[in-house]
Order: sequence, then structure tokens, then C-alpha cells
Amino acid sequence: MRRSNVVVSVITMSATLVWGSCVAGFEVAPLTAKGPGDSTFTLSASNRVRGEFADWFEAAPPNGNSNYDFLGNRTQVGIAGKWRWLSGFLQYQHTILEGIPEHGVGVGGTYRQNTNSTLQEQGWLRQGWLQAEATRADWRFSLLGGRFRYLDGQEALSKNPSLEWIRKTRISERLIGPFDYTHIGRSFDGAHVAIDGTALNLTGFYLVPTSGGFEISAGRHMGIDLGGLSLMMKDHEQLPGTEGRLFWIHYHDGRPSNGDVVVLDNRPLAARKADHDNITVETIGADLVHAHEIGPGVADGLVWAAGQVGDWQSLDQRSWAYAVEAGYRLPNLTAKPWLRVGLFRSSGDDNPTDGDHGTFFQMLPTSRLYAFTPFYNLMNNQDVMMQLLTRPLAMLATRLDFHWLRVTEGRDLLYFGGGATKRDFFGFGGTPAGGSHETAYVVEATVTYTVTRNLELQGYCAHAFGQGVVRQGFPHDQDLTYGFLEGTVSF
Repeated sequence: MRRSNVVVSVITMSATLVWGSCVAGFEVAPLTAKGPGDSTFTLSASNRVRGEFADWFEAAPPNGNSNYDFLGNRTQVGIAGKWRWLSGFLQYQHTILEGIPEHGVGVGGTYRQNTNSTLQEQGWLRQGWLQAEATRADWRFSLLGGRFRYLDGQEALSKNPSLEWIRKTRISERLIGPFDYTHIGRSFDGAHVAIDGTALNLTGFYLVPTSGGFEISAGRHMGIDLGGLSLMMKDHEQLPGTEGRLFWIHYHDGRPSNGDVVVLDNRPLAARKADHDNITVETIGADLVHAHEIGPGVADGLVWAAGQVGDWQSLDQRSWAYAVEAGYRLPNLTAKPWLRVGLFRSSGDDNPTDGDHGTFFQMLPTSRLYAFTPFYNLMNNQDVMMQLLTRPLAMLATRLDFHWLRVTEGRDLLYFGGGATKRDFFGFGGTPAGGSHETAYVVEATVTYTVTRNLELQGYCAHAFGQGVVRQGFPHDQDLTYGFLEGTVSF
């Protein structure tokens, strides 16, 4: 499939959706009907079509196809029910991928490595859960079980719009997420219990993640399990504009002992193949977010930090990561500009021959939230970023991002990927840094246009200027261009 065909397909479908919306003049409210007794049922549906194009970093030919495009379509249909203190949700998802490149590198290549086919198509039960709720005074108790989406860091909603945006886009899914950037995503089977009050939220969970992400055959267990606790201090009148959270996450990967995967790190391949111990990592962390009116605008700040201990197969896991960000928004100006700056840094491993593994492990994130151009992730990474968000019209939002990327340890790898996608695919990739530290400079632009409540269009384009680390793995061409056009209709 030629790039022009992909772009034309996306534009044609988007134009059709816009024309239909304008001609019919519709904005469809939730499709809810009353059932027996006090029960209600709500039907939901969405369809997202996205054309992606990539001109990736290039190794010496013929080691990979770096210039390609492909098309993805994801359809979801669900029904939610509620009766007194009991609620439930069933959701079916179907995905079609067309034009997945052969021998591709980057995003398209990862789809191909998981499923060796140009045309990929499959459906699965994305969600199926029941939840019981009870209230006592100002406290709400809930128990949820089944298959659902879990978003680390979003255990409770924020009443403050600034805090909610920061939590949703700069904290949530750093370590565990449903990976909905991909055309398949992932779900979690397990249980989730929460005690929620006006000032505090306590959440506990046990999860078994399913295959998915870049793997079209989704919904299967992989031999990984997770557990954790989160205590969140919510924004309330005694401490307005402030939220904080303490969290612990237990991660266990039993695939190495079954011979299903070879774990990726900076040890020689022979040493990694000979090591059949499992991975068990304990992550303890905290975050703090604050927003406050200063002068004509709103200032905000974010601190996030995590430390890890445990067993990385036969090695001792000792790693850390932190993020510090600040911003200032002018809501009364035209376009409501919001400028934000930040630093993220995580540990890498400085010695491939000792008994320690010092690389921060990102587990099962929605990695694209923190790496819009997904040739890197938050492992062995230093990211100095600046972003400018504007809303020139009520239905139009723009975002410009700049990143200065370095690896923390030059004897480690430049890592990428979003975690396990199936039983026999580890989920993270990497190229040796070769002693270099400078990774790349990245410039990104995103435009989102909300046509109606039911229709959203988005365009994204980025360019990366690769430096010494990129040159180690891609000596032929160190420039990267990646982007997409997508339309989402939902009811």
C-alpha cells in the first residue's frame, strides 16, 4: 500500500463522517433504555481508523524496511447495565490491519514481528466485568472483578481540570496501562477493590494481563501477574489544588523458566539464553501534583518518583526513576496557552558482567503517552522536554513538544516497547548505546479537532534528529519521521 493511498483512505473516511454529521445535524446522547425493575442498559459503540506513515532510522541495507505506511481500524461495541448496587459491562473489539510492512523497523515492524502477515484481522472480548458498590456516609466501597482496563495513577478523578489533565497525561499509565495507542490494546483479568472518600482513596488490585498491544491474537494469558496498592490524597478544601499518591506494584513474569522468552538486557546473548530464572520486581513510588492561581494564570507542578528491588532472573534488581515538571497556563488569553517544561531520568545498568541489574523496568505501560514518537521508552532514559498546548477554538486543540533525549548509562541499551504482548514475545527491544549518551532531538506536533460530541479527528507528525546512540544501531540514516491521521466516531 502506497503512503498516498493510506492518507487518501483516512481523509475520505474522515470527510464522510464529517459530512454525515453536518447533514444529519446529530449529536447522539448516550443510548440508554430502562429495563426490569430499576435497571438501566446503555449501548456504546466506536470506530477508529488511522493511517500511519514512517520513515524510520535506517541501518545499512538490506537490514530493514524503514519507509512504509499502513492502515488500522478498531471497532468496539459494548453494553453496560446497572441495577441498584450492581453494575456490569461487556465489550467486543475487532481490529483490522492492512499493509503491515515486511522486514519493517519501528512501529510497523513490531506488528509484523508479533504476527507475520501483511493483513491482520481478529476480534476478542475486550472487557467483561461486574462491580458491586455500597456507600456509608461520605465513603464509597466498590469491588470489581472480571476483564477490564486498568490505568495506574488514575484510581480517582480530579475535580480540578488542570490536575485531571496532568494526572491523565503525565502520571497515568507510566507503569501499567491498557496500551490503547495500538490498534489492539491490552486488558487485565482480575479484581479491583477501592475505598473512596472526599479526601482519600485506597485501591488494591490483582491482575493477570492479556496478550495484545501489537499482537492481533489478543485476550490470552501470558504467564505474568501483577498486584498492588495505592493510597491517594485527593484535592479537597483543606488542601486545595493538591493531590498526592503512594503506590506499590508487584510484578512477576514466569515466562523465562518455561523457555518462552529470552529476556532483554545488556548482558551477552549467550548469558541471557542460559538464564532461566523468572523476573520478580517490587516497585515503590509516590507522586505529588499541585496547581495554583498566580497572577493572570495558573501555575502547576509535578513530582513523580519510583524505586525498584527484586530479582531480574539471576541478577539483583536495583533501579530508580523520577520526573519533575512545571507549567503555567493563561486561561483568559486567546488560545489559552499552556507552557510546560520537565525532566525525566531513570537508571540504566553500568556493568553487564556484575550481579546487579540497574535498568529501571517500565513493566506494562501505555508507553506512547511518554514517547509520542515510539523509538524509546522510560528505561535507561533522560528526557528534557518542553511542550506548548493551545486551544484557539472550543473544538480545536494543538500541542507542540520538544525532547532532548539521552541514555543514562552508555554501557546499556536504548530501550523501546510497551511490555509483554504475548507468551513468546518479551515486549521490549533495544540497541546497544555503544558508550554514547546523546540519543536524539525530537520535534512533535499534534492537532485535535472535535467536530461533534461523537466525532474527533486528529493529526500527528514528528521528526527526530538522531545522535550518537542512534548512530550505533542505524549507521545509514539517523533521521526519523513518523505521523498519522485518524478519525474516531463514538456513541
